[in-house]
Amino acid sequence: MICLAKYRLILDKDNSNKYYVKSEENSICPVCGCCELKVIGSRKRNTLQGDGETIILIIHRLRCRNCRRIHHELPDILVPYKRYTGTVIEAIVDDTATEVCCENSSIFRIKRWFAEISEYIAGCLSAIAARLGLETKLKSGPARQRIKDLVGEATGWLARVVRTMVNTNNWVQTRLAFLS
Repeated sequence: MICLAKYRLILDKDNSNKYYVKSEENSICPVCGCCELKVIGSRKRNTLQGDGETIILIIHRLRCRNCRRIHHELPDILVPYKRYTGTVIEAIVDDTATEVCCENSSIFRIKRWFAEISEYIAGCLSAIAARLGLETKLKSGPARQRIKDLVGEATGWLARVVRTMVNTNNWVQTRLAFLS
């Protein structure tokens, strides 16, 4: 998996809910660091927006020429393995979702997922910051606050977290092999 920060969404002429994701950056393999990735196809990725509308994103499948692993180029509006867009998930986690078209059970599951994974994310981000020699203010405290200390409190913090975690190959895969 590779998370893109620079991309364009190109609307399909035949379907108003379908977009092609066109990367505007060179992708690097998060496993081996090789920058020679070959497009081997594409796949559809359905996602739900805050208003309940489903959009279909066509994302590239890439194969690393060095380690031969297959990666998907995800735009940073997505959170891997989640149905809702990153802005919806961020609003739910921050309790700022006033008009999100989402069932209460989905809101509960999203909050529980983030509570379960937040310590891991905070630890990974701290390790990445230490590797890069970056100073951090908050060494202890709630995981959510440590995460926001590392990536900033401004809107879009979840997209920055996801991009960092995915592109350093630290994102936890939650899917089971026999389900794909």
